[in-house]
Amino acid sequence: MRHLFFISFFPAIAILLSGCSPLGMLNATVSDDGYKTTANQSYGPDRRQELNVYVPNDVQDNADVVIFYYGGRWQFGNKEQYTFVADAFTSQGFVTVLPDYRLYPAVDWKDFIKDGASAYQWVHNNIAKFQGNPKRIFIIGHSAGAHIAAMLSADESLFKQETKRPCGFIGLAGPYDFLPISDADVQQVFGSARDLRVTQPVTFVSKGDPAMLLLHGKDDTTVKPRNATRLAKRVAQSGDKAEVKFYEDVDHIDILISLSSTFRGFSPALKDSVNFIKKVECS
Repeated sequence: MRHLFFISFFPAIAILLSGCSPLGMLNATVSDDGYKTTANQSYGPDRRQELNVYVPNDVQDNADVVIFYYGGRWQFGNKEQYTFVADAFTSQGFVTVLPDYRLYPAVDWKDFIKDGASAYQWVHNNIAKFQGNPKRIFIIGHSAGAHIAAMLSADESLFKQETKRPCGFIGLAGPYDFLPISDADVQQVFGSARDLRVTQPVTFVSKGDPAMLLLHGKDDTTVKPRNATRLAKRVAQSGDKAEVKFYEDVDHIDILISLSSTFRGFSPALKDSVNFIKKVECS
């Protein structure tokens, strides 16, 4: 019934049910009155190596920072489709960043992970100009974006030695331990890896990684909830603990659109994310 309502509300949105497809229509449900936007800041030479910064109008100095990496099977999407996410987190007082990144087949799988790291590096170096605190950067991702964010959280080799690692990682319906790969298109995305284990966030988990919150819908059939369970188990084996929350009657799309003001009742993902950010003490 929930999806029937969603489809009737936005008829063209039916394609969402197959995965992370364009969500720009949700942007019509939010207002940009509460924040200022600085668009298309370059963190690299490619046109997809750009990001938008959203600063709340009533922002406090040294505000916590959220970087949101969107999903799209590592093959499609753009930052303009996710203004509703910026609206959600700026409404909570966070300086929010939405980066684009290069996609398959234009680049190899290693490149979109490098782009995620380069976008983070730009934020780390520049966010103070936007009243954000470079010592309190939280990386959040949905689906393929959660995979990228999880890799950034676990693999410290992606950053320069002098760069402070993320304060915390929040994953929404993320694939963290998804071998063997069954979908043909995803096999192609990671096909150049000689050892597929290097494409999996669980491979890089070690003690002292950033704090972690894993949110997943129990009805998700696109990315199975066991991904969160496996990552949390690996974190526990390393000597740390990942906070995990599973939502009843929530699927792969519900958890994302519940960030929007219109569909916030679908899951408490925004509330849980905000509570996590506020309680984490960065080392």
